[in-house]
Amino acid sequence: MRKRNLTWFALGFLFCSCLAAALPIANDPSLVMPAPGSYQLRILAPDLLELDLINTKPPDPAHVASWDFVNASQLQPPSPQDLLVKVGAQPVPIQLVGFKRRVAYAPLKQRDLRIGNCLYLQLAAPIADGQTVQVQSVTASTWPTNAEFVGTVDPLRVNPAIHVNQIGYVPSFPKRAMVGYYLGSLGEMNIPASAGFKLVNAKTGAEIYQGTLNRRPDYGYKYAPLPYQKAFEADFSSFTNAGEYRLVVPGLGASLPFLVDEGVAMAFARTYALGLYHQRCGTNNTLPFTRFVHAACHLAPASVPSPWSSFAFTWNTISNYARQLNSDNPRQRARQLTNEAAQLYPFVNKGKVDVSGGHHDAGDYSKYTINSAALIHYLVFAVDAFEGVGELDNLGIPESGDGKSDLLAEAKWEADFLAKLQDADGGFYFLVYPRNREYENDVLPERGDAQVVWPKNTAATAAAVAALAQCGSSPLFRKQFPEAASNYLAQAQRGWNFLTNGIAQYGKEGAYQKLTHYGDEFTHDDELAWAACELFLATGEARYQQRLMEWFDPSNPATIQWGWWRLYAGYGCAARSYAL
Repeated sequence: MRKRNLTWFALGFLFCSCLAAALPIANDPSLVMPAPGSYQLRILAPDLLELDLINTKPPDPAHVASWDFVNASQLQPPSPQDLLVKVGAQPVPIQLVGFKRRVAYAPLKQRDLRIGNCLYLQLAAPIADGQTVQVQSVTASTWPTNAEFVGTVDPLRVNPAIHVNQIGYVPSFPKRAMVGYYLGSLGEMNIPASAGFKLVNAKTGAEIYQGTLNRRPDYGYKYAPLPYQKAFEADFSSFTNAGEYRLVVPGLGASLPFLVDEGVAMAFARTYALGLYHQRCGTNNTLPFTRFVHAACHLAPASVPSPWSSFAFTWNTISNYARQLNSDNPRQRARQLTNEAAQLYPFVNKGKVDVSGGHHDAGDYSKYTINSAALIHYLVFAVDAFEGVGELDNLGIPESGDGKSDLLAEAKWEADFLAKLQDADGGFYFLVYPRNREYENDVLPERGDAQVVWPKNTAATAAAVAALAQCGSSPLFRKQFPEAASNYLAQAQRGWNFLTNGIAQYGKEGAYQKLTHYGDEFTHDDELAWAACELFLATGEARYQQRLMEWFDPSNPATIQWGWWRLYAGYGCAARSYAL
């Protein structure tokens, strides 16, 4: 206990030392993570200031040592009288004070919490270009007296309210930026839109283009206050000159520099390809493809969790998720999948199953059938729908330069894994998961846990059927990987038989058993429609088209997520493929 107290004393001393050091944050963009005690003044608008302070705190129930403006969930910000704003020697009255707090940095491995605090000061009078503004604390309790919040109104100052695509824009593609900002307790920032926006040369500041700002509120939210109601869009799609620019909103300042260049699309493609390569499972990551290397991972076969008595953690976890029903869905008619005996579709194959390959999930090493199918769809659809995409063979992955499409190589890596998840009755396992915990969050991939597969359901099976059938119908996939395309299509048809047998036995609504939220939007209805669509496109057989027309009416509001998100999940995959 004494050692722990000394540790927190040392951390507290370090924190106080950082505050005493009062570290100003440079206005120039930086990748350096600000240390506790760092601060800056940002001039969001001529009459609106943002004061930023990075601090920290010991574990709960301790409070932050500075800017502790929240007590029992109640905000108690400084009053305007606690602060002094001066332009030169002239005081400027403060009308309103707002506050926002966010976690800036919080690594898992060791505690190093850094908290971003923002005070917002709405001024009674604007500050002119070229003037210097200073904010002081009337009382030392607000912040250290040696912290000087000072800034100059530069017409080209970087403003976080102006959001451009930092990767850049392709000259012939749509080009849009957004202007808007959240001020914490003061709500959304009022954007001065009447003067529009302009593009300037990033190096010289010379004006190149002018445009209007158009209000673009989001819709579909069901809570108050509605977010993103004061956002504005800057559309400069008609501007096609290559170069480096900044987007300026008069009075607010400018965006960070960005490129308009033909190479931007390749930068996106190669970054995406590198990300997928990093997520590959069942292999190593090596030079020269990446500097983040690791040995081959998850090569051991996974267990089928039967009998349940030997897999207590797995079945307890499945049961917990299965009980969390989605209130937006119709009531599940099938019995809840809370134990092995409750399966509508019992395991046929027992023991071990090879599940190597595929790609890890975004935040862990698990592999979800629904996500695997969606990845295959996006890659294959891009090849079939967009001119020149299938010819890309230089994205920097191991298959690059082999004369075949890099996108299809990545899709095949996933499809080969997906094909391994089919049980003897044609159904597909729901996912591949750690055997004795939910997330492998403290090991590198090659030191990953023993794994299990989870039971089959109709949503996962229909998604797998659709993705494999899509590979089997893609003209370029069939040309470059004819044997795999034929095998995938045969597996998809066996999966379809599994689905139709289940529906014949239990009815369409009674055939679905929820496992987790993956694939649970619209229950299995969207995946079934997608499966019917892809099999129709692959075979031309009218029976699949008949099912598609029966199961998917795009004009039905029930196929739109949250009342506004069209082309969502399996319905979106079906619509895209059918339109192609």
